[in-house]
Parts: sequence; C-alpha cells; structure tokens
Amino acid sequence: MKYNEKTREVFTDNGQLIKKMNCPQNIDWEKMEKGKNDLERNCSICKKSVIDTEFLSDAEVLYIMNQDNDKCLRIKSSIIK
Repeated sequence: MKYNEKTREVFTDNGQLIKKMNCPQNIDWEKMEKGKNDLERNCSICKKSVIDTEFLSDAEVLYIMNQDNDKCLRIKSSIIK
C-alpha cells in the first residue's frame, strides 16, 4: 500500500486508488473507542469506523472499502511518502 501525503490518496502497490483521505480530526488511535474487532476503532467525533491497515493486504483493504467506502483508514506511518 502507498499513501501520497500531498494528495491524501491511498493506493495499492500496483497503483489502484483505494481511498482519498479527508479526515480533519487526526484523533489518536489509542484514544478511540474499540470497535467490532482488533482492527477497528470508532471515532467519537464523526462516529465513523476506522480500520487499521498495518497487517492487511491491499486486497483485504480493497474488500473492506468495497463493502463500506465510508470507513476511514489508519495508515502505517512507514508508507507515507
């Protein structure tokens, strides 16, 4: 997975757009309410689910986003360019 910090877009390794990020909140992951599983938290401000992508493949993230494109993504800092 790749993240373009300038455009705030998340891509698969082969260049397919996953999502354009637009969250102005920037809430700390540890301060969010736990969600349905270990990969999910809930934002107390916007009430959206946030998915941790650190241990997910591109295909898994695409699948999740295809099910509900309104979810937000937590992006591992090492992929931010």
